[in-house]
Amino acid sequence: SHFTAFPCKGCENCGEEHHTDPYYDPDLSDTFQALGCHQCQLGAVCKDRRCYFSQAYTEGSSWEAYQVEDLVYLGGRDMLAMADHRNRDYAVPFMFGCQISENGLFVTQLADGIMGMSAHQSTLPKRMFDRKKIEHNMFALCFRRELGTSKRGVSAGVMTLGGIDNRLDSSPMIFAKNVASAGWFTVYVKNIFIRAGGGQHATSAIEEGQHVLKIPLDLAAVNSGKGVIVDSGTTDTYLHKKLAKSFASMWKAVTKKEYSHNGFLLSDDQLKRLPTILVQMRAFDSRRDPALGSTVETIGYTGKLDPTSPYDVLLAIPATNYMEYSPTTSLYTSRLYFTETQGGVLGANAIQGHNVVFDWEHGRVGFAESTCDFEDEHSVSRVQGKEVTTIGNDCVLGHPILTRTCSQ
Repeated sequence: SHFTAFPCKGCENCGEEHHTDPYYDPDLSDTFQALGCHQCQLGAVCKDRRCYFSQAYTEGSSWEAYQVEDLVYLGGRDMLAMADHRNRDYAVPFMFGCQISENGLFVTQLADGIMGMSAHQSTLPKRMFDRKKIEHNMFALCFRRELGTSKRGVSAGVMTLGGIDNRLDSSPMIFAKNVASAGWFTVYVKNIFIRAGGGQHATSAIEEGQHVLKIPLDLAAVNSGKGVIVDSGTTDTYLHKKLAKSFASMWKAVTKKEYSHNGFLLSDDQLKRLPTILVQMRAFDSRRDPALGSTVETIGYTGKLDPTSPYDVLLAIPATNYMEYSPTTSLYTSRLYFTETQGGVLGANAIQGHNVVFDWEHGRVGFAESTCDFEDEHSVSRVQGKEVTTIGNDCVLGHPILTRTCSQ
């Protein structure tokens, strides 16, 4: 979506006990202003001198908010980092929704609200680009495989604005064509494969104990309607219902079990040996990238799986992504659905373990395999004879200083 909204002071039953932060309090901001009726945007309706708008989602969640504007910037990983004056250099006037009500998952989710990041004029990256705060009209999301949650927040990856940071990538960045000029970032799916024997990587090279099956596709149906969108805001992955029968048949042939969404017990080894789903997407450029060498077995290339388009993008969705573990029941449940009547959604579980570049400026979506583990960028070195922690090549952290006691 392209809306950004979160609960504000006065929002009733909006899940403050579940969210990482208290409700936003407009009274504490000198730059806050509620939009008047002459300023309503994006189809908002004027009521009581405010601009009200709402959004409902397929799985049943919804919210209502009034439109406001404030200076907005993205802070660091904690309160101390957010207070860094350098972050404020990137602040821009930004319209968002002050939520007055929430329903469904918005109440119980860990995140405070939602930030729309589609190719739309009203999103934060576009506003930052227009204000020349970032060099390019693009952003990247890198989701690591995080199993735990905490009300204090979870360091589950990295978001990069205005460029590409490949320090955490373990494979080259391969670009698919974004077939939509605006709105959702949309890829054209050309093939879907099941790789028996599992495996984490998107490669056409077959290891011992593996073999690949190609699912018959109706390309027109699979890419119909809105197309196949890459959407981090959708937790699971949804593909066209016409694939269901063929996928279930191949799944049973490989696993000797019926495909279902019932929970079942798995050891770590059994989980890793479940089939890996390989999705072939139309390349942004069908020619080989000379910087990546001559081999078509480069991770991220379709390679010999489709000799007619060896430089298409290949995305691997291993069972560690699409099988969701419940610590309550100790069961795994598949979150790969074949229910769409038009197009499909490659959700957060498909892009997990990848650095994904959403490049509106050049009309492409890039994929690179990655740990997305920012902690790995921390290393210990010595500065002026003292041991300190470094983050990448940018910052040096000295010894901590107590700035506030527990009683304060």
